[in-house]
Amino acid sequence: MNGMQVKYTELFTLSVEQLFYTNKVCKQYKADPVTDITFVPTPESRGIMSSMDLLFKPTPTNGGFTLLANIFGQTAGGNDLLRFAAKKGNKLTFLALLKNPELLNFDELPVQTAADHIYYFSNSVVDAAATRNNLHLSKAATGAAEPDTIKTSNAAYTFHSTTPVAPGTAIIKHLLSGANLGEKNIITQSGASDVMFDLTPLPSGICQLWINHVQEDEFYFPGNISTGPLFGVVEISLSALLDANYRIIEADRSLTPERPQYKIRLVNRPTIWRYTLSLQPNSPLFLEMAGMSPADKAAFLNQLNIVSNDTNIHFHRTTTTDTAIEMVSDNALALQENYYSASSATHDTLSLTLKKYIGDPAKEAVVRANLPYPATGAIDTANAPFIYSDIFLTL
Repeated sequence: MNGMQVKYTELFTLSVEQLFYTNKVCKQYKADPVTDITFVPTPESRGIMSSMDLLFKPTPTNGGFTLLANIFGQTAGGNDLLRFAAKKGNKLTFLALLKNPELLNFDELPVQTAADHIYYFSNSVVDAAATRNNLHLSKAATGAAEPDTIKTSNAAYTFHSTTPVAPGTAIIKHLLSGANLGEKNIITQSGASDVMFDLTPLPSGICQLWINHVQEDEFYFPGNISTGPLFGVVEISLSALLDANYRIIEADRSLTPERPQYKIRLVNRPTIWRYTLSLQPNSPLFLEMAGMSPADKAAFLNQLNIVSNDTNIHFHRTTTTDTAIEMVSDNALALQENYYSASSATHDTLSLTLKKYIGDPAKEAVVRANLPYPATGAIDTANAPFIYSDIFLTL
């Protein structure tokens, strides 16, 4: 009995690079990697993948996934041919689901992004300088940032206009498909209108609201899904008209030998490290200062500081009371999974030590060694753009 031979090849890959982690992907692991973001194809995309015989394969070791394609035959030049061609307008959408909320703190992402915004990444990027094995999906090659966010809406979309809107003058334009959708209802009162739409008939994608031929809003409709809050979406167009550097499939449904490797790059966030030392009434430091004259106490505090084995890291004292001393880093320091001294020739672990009588060889002493690094569960954004990481110590 003769069997049909089916051959699959890599269509494209997507990875997530996080500079916070030592391995640039996820938390250190001994068995299986656990990523901060999980990618899931939308039902609409699963339908396209089924019709084209594409296989979705998560690849947690690089934080992303690989898509494999059924190929059959070759061009005269020896390039593989897809067994099933893509249709006009075909795109694949992948939901980026956030599994580790601390990522929003330790990666340098906007700290004041509105709740109804998500991240939007697409291969409709034009960057001839990007290499095929490192194709950034963010608008800037440096990594994801505010320009990569977009407003989102569920199927019940409402727009508040400060002026009256007449029936039949408001439409939703779905950019990829070109579909137009009229309003479901308009409520006008006190000279303003609330325009309501039911987006259920539309596929996922970027939409624009136009009123009287003027664009009033733009947002992303993720389709009729119920996955909970999204971190973002990735839209991969299969169009042969894309820029050659980012293109997946050629016009003759062939695949070039070098497959596109898309990347979402998340840069680790620099923060100002702020240590607050709480002095208990019975602590040695509190008792030592309590017996000093004001002049001696001022001199003592000038010789009290956090010392690092990294010559680039320095701290200064900001506020002092009888029960608390606050010290902050002179510069913002990048948050990392593991910290090392950048000035150490042997790549030593970063060491932070609270010392007193600094500069006096006869009296210099350690108050507390091995100060903890900042936790990644929270950051202080009250004084943005200055972002603080707080460490509270009781002495």
